Amino acid sequence: MGTQCYQEAMPKKGIRRHDRITENAPVRLMWKDRWGGDKFVNGRVMDVSEEGMKVELPIEIEQRIYVTFRADTIPLHGTASVRSCVRKTPKFIVGLEFAGGLRWKPKPEPADAAEEETEEESES
Repeated sequence: MGTQCYQEAMPKKGIRRHDRITENAPVRLMWKDRWGGDKFVNGRVMDVSEEGMKVELPIEIEQRIYVTFRADTIPLHGTASVRSCVRKTPKFIVGLEFAGGLRWKPKPEPADAAEEETEEESES
């Protein structure tokens, strides 16, 4: 079977639409292969942004297919399109773009939440 993954580098940060937050969280991906068979793989979230995430997987996944994912520790789950797949021996780095209007926002740190409450109280 021909590879759908590429050896070239992923795009540089300068062209990103949203900031990426570094994560190290387990993720499970599910999809159907071109013959309709169910596929599953466990991987690791490397970073996440408002509209997508980068994951490290032990296998390649074809570009332009849709996967369902679940990363309970972030917490984040939904559907995404495979936008890129780069072999980084012995793993694959896969870029996912969220689908169906899914957006991710990081949980505010306790200090950040306290600052927001203080700002809201001072405005009242």
